[in-house]
Formats: sequence, structure tokens, C-alpha cells
Amino acid sequence: MRAEERVTTSGPLRVAVLGGTQVGKSALTVRYLTKRYIGEYRSDTDMLYRCVLQVDGAPQPVEIMDTSASCQTTSHAHLQWAEAFVVVYAINDKQSYSQAANTLKELNERRPSASVLVLGNKSDLGHLREVEEVEARTLALNHSARFSELSTAESCEDVTDTLDSFMKEVKSQRGVATGNCSGNVSPKQRKMSVTRMLGSLIGRHSPPPQPITELIVLDKEERTKLVRSSRQI
Repeated sequence: MRAEERVTTSGPLRVAVLGGTQVGKSALTVRYLTKRYIGEYRSDTDMLYRCVLQVDGAPQPVEIMDTSASCQTTSHAHLQWAEAFVVVYAINDKQSYSQAANTLKELNERRPSASVLVLGNKSDLGHLREVEEVEARTLALNHSARFSELSTAESCEDVTDTLDSFMKEVKSQRGVATGNCSGNVSPKQRKMSVTRMLGSLIGRHSPPPQPITELIVLDKEERTKLVRSSRQI
């Protein structure tokens, strides 16, 4: 098995959220984890979320990497680190769809056994649609990927149902029950609580979300160390 295809059978489920700029990757991730919708985020760095979710009826450690859109191709670090991928595009942005198609091709070549979800975001902007659902669904089918189209801004339920189902598939794909992530080796990282970060984005007068997860801001060097340590587990 090639290094790019190596996946641990214990520890947290590792999912990378990929896609172009302004497609809603961060909004999607935070919506899923906190049920809140926030429209503006920094897009110059990767964000790693660590949490424990109910997956297929049992507590499951999960790590979700919300990747920056600073490059047009998926980085080697992302491909090594994650065992599953959510590829996001915006239905009102044909260029983001083209980038998603290129990402799917790359995943098919370098991580053919990985679970992949193609997600068309911003379905509430149907009057500005540039990508037809049948076109994107066909693309996903051709790459043996799951497909969903939704609005992160409008429907928390759709986001939750879609990603819960995908997490269940990722766990099932592993073939064994995963273990606790408390023993993972991790590099020195800048950490902050999601409550503090999202509270500053939402505003002081809004109640903060529940502190259900840990957020780690990764620069390039820290991401490389994280990948290296994860391969040693």
C-alpha cells in the first residue's frame, strides 16, 4: 500500500474539507459542530477541530481539518493526513466547481480507496445558479463519491443529516471500531477554544456555543509536523 493510502484503524476519524475560496467550507464545518451559522472567516490558514461525536450510535473521536484555499491543488500533507474528504463547491460559482472536479480527479489518482463526499453549497442562491445539480451528481458518480446539495446558511438539519451519514460511512469503511485519541502525539500548536473564537465572530451580546470541541490553528510547519506524528501512530 502506498504511503498516500495508509490509514490507521484506530484513533479519531480524520476528515479534510477541501474546496475553493468563498464556497463555505468554514461555515459548513462550524454549522455542523455548533449548529450556528457564521458567514465570515479567515481563509489564510488551516483550522483543525477535535471533538467527540455520536457516530452510528456511539461516541467517536473525530478530527476535521478545514483547509485554506491558498493553493489550487490539494496539498500532499492533506492527502497523507486525512482518511476521508468533503469536496465543497458553490452552485453559483462555476470556477469553484471546476476546482472541485480537479480535486476529485486528484483524489481518484492518489487516494482511490478514501471515502469522498461532493457537496454543492449555497442552494439558497438558485437564482444565481451556474452549476446544475445533475452535472455535479454525475461527476460524483463517475468518481464513486457521495453527493449532496444544500444551503449551509438556511438548513442546519440538512448539514447535520448529510455529514452524520458521511461520518457513519467513514467509520464503517474502516472496518473496525476506532479507539480514543487521547494518546495521539501532536506538535506544539496555537490553541484556542471554539467558544472564544466563535464568540468574537458572533458578537458579545450573543450566547456562545457550547465548548464541544478544540480548535487548533495550523501554519505550514505545524501542519507538516501533525502529518508526521499521525503517521507514527
